[in-house]
Amino acid sequence: MSERLRDYMAETGTGALAAYLRSRAASPGRYVFEQLPQWLLGWIPGLPGIAARHLCYRPLFAKGSGAPVVEAGAEFFHAASIRLGSSVYVDKGARLHASAAAIDVGPCCRIMRGAYVCSYVSNAVPGEGITLGPRCWVGVGAVLASGRGGLTLGRNVLIGPNAVLVTGDHDFRRADLPTLDQEYLGRPIAVGDEVWIGAGATVLGGVRVGDRAVVAAGAVVTRDVAPGQVVGGVPARPLEPAENAAGLASRPDRGHTAGQRNPS
Repeated sequence: MSERLRDYMAETGTGALAAYLRSRAASPGRYVFEQLPQWLLGWIPGLPGIAARHLCYRPLFAKGSGAPVVEAGAEFFHAASIRLGSSVYVDKGARLHASAAAIDVGPCCRIMRGAYVCSYVSNAVPGEGITLGPRCWVGVGAVLASGRGGLTLGRNVLIGPNAVLVTGDHDFRRADLPTLDQEYLGRPIAVGDEVWIGAGATVLGGVRVGDRAVVAAGAVVTRDVAPGQVVGGVPARPLEPAENAAGLASRPDRGHTAGQRNPS
């Protein structure tokens, strides 16, 4: 069912409740099935809560999922469209919100505190969701969003704190329409293997980031990044060798805050 943003901005009532339920699960029955264990177990702190969720959450997710390690306060919506590989860790306050466009998280990925991985849009397209390859790190407060276009991360991709990768945009060219009625469009983002995206960087739809590329903290990437290239600035551009040295110093093995991977 295709809806517009306006449908989610109406006054509260029966129609708004129905829209809310559709945004959370495939059906009202599925909503209860997915949310009840989270209501009962999602708040339990520490190792007892982790153990309970490890045992009980696996049936909520798509076929082939492993049993995740989930901290208290993590949230999952449209869990039937979320596949979690083995040994996935989801930190406190993180939210994975899927839709007809699925979320597929590879083995040994880490989704840190407050991160938001979202493929929910009202006109989501199956096959244009979010895929994380093995051993990806999604940093504190980072946002990965695609329900149109598709967002793919390769192996060993590191996403810094508060970075944003979003495929979608509103069709603002339709100036004849109110903002709430403009169509939501999407262009794909493809990130290769061994890529480092620094803190606060933004990657927009239609961009490919090549293997072993580095996106400096705070950069806004609007065009393709070649394999092995270091880019920074607004809009992002290739950095000179002297600038590269500063960018590489922010990688996680150098211990600087732009590359922070500390789970706390």
